[in-house]
This record gives sequence, structure tokens and C-alpha cells, in this order.
Amino acid sequence: MKRSEKITVAIVTMVVGVLLIAMRDSFIGIIMSVAGVALIALGILDVFNRLIPPAVVKGVAGALIIICGWVLVEAVLYIVAALLLISGILLLYDKIKKGVRCDNLLFTVLEYVTPAVFILIGFLFLFHQAMSLTIVFIVGGVFTVAEGGVLLLNAFSQE
Repeated sequence: MKRSEKITVAIVTMVVGVLLIAMRDSFIGIIMSVAGVALIALGILDVFNRLIPPAVVKGVAGALIIICGWVLVEAVLYIVAALLLISGILLLYDKIKKGVRCDNLLFTVLEYVTPAVFILIGFLFLFHQAMSLTIVFIVGGVFTVAEGGVLLLNAFSQE
């Protein structure tokens, strides 16, 4: 990834973290609506490209997400938790397998922070029933902002 792309990903990650903190449980519903609109738009593009079956699937899926997205917040939290856990475990396994080590201890720790934060946020969303959902979103948002900071630091520190 180019440096500009890394910086963009870091900033978007921090913005998502701030939105998790500020908007809490309504954030998932809004993201679901945005995803539904995006699917409908992709379906319309498929119609222009004469790809009718994928266009219908995307359009129907987008409409269902928009209509039912606000109701399915619990299911979305479990799916996001599963995706975060899987990606965090795979990233951690990859880093351990490659034996990622830097000359500086700080940069070595920063390499392992990303998968650890993914796993931590995944567990937080997975076991959100044990805590208040508001606290889960605030803590998850703080960790997401911290992750964005780590990504930004990595983007500026590496060539």
C-alpha cells in the first residue's frame, strides 16, 4: 500500500472510532443504511452493464438491508465481531509466522498491536450482552481511534 493510502486508512479508522463514540448504537443502523444504498447503486450500475441477475440480487439485498437494517443491529454486531476476530487471529498468526521484528522495540510492539486490537474489539462486540451496549460502543470507539493512531504512526514511520 502507498503511504497516502495508509494515511487515508488511518484517518478513516479514527473517524469511525469517533463516530462509534459519538453515535453509539445508532451508528450500526446508519452504516447498514449506507451499505444498502451502496448495494442499490451497484445494482443500478450492473443494469447499465446489462448484468441483470447480479443487479437484481444487489438491489433486493440493498432494499432488505435498508428496510431491516435497523432491526438487525444484534446480528450485525455478531457478524462484525466474528470478522474482527477472524481477521485479528489471521493477522497475528501471519506476524508470528513471519517473525516480524524491528530494530526498535516500539515498532515491534506496534506491528503486533493491530491484530491485538482487532481481537480485543471482536471480543468486546461478541460479549456485548454482559455489558451495557453504550459502554461497548464507547470502549470500542476508543480502541478504534487508538488503532487509527497506530496505523498513522506506522504510515509515517515506514518508507
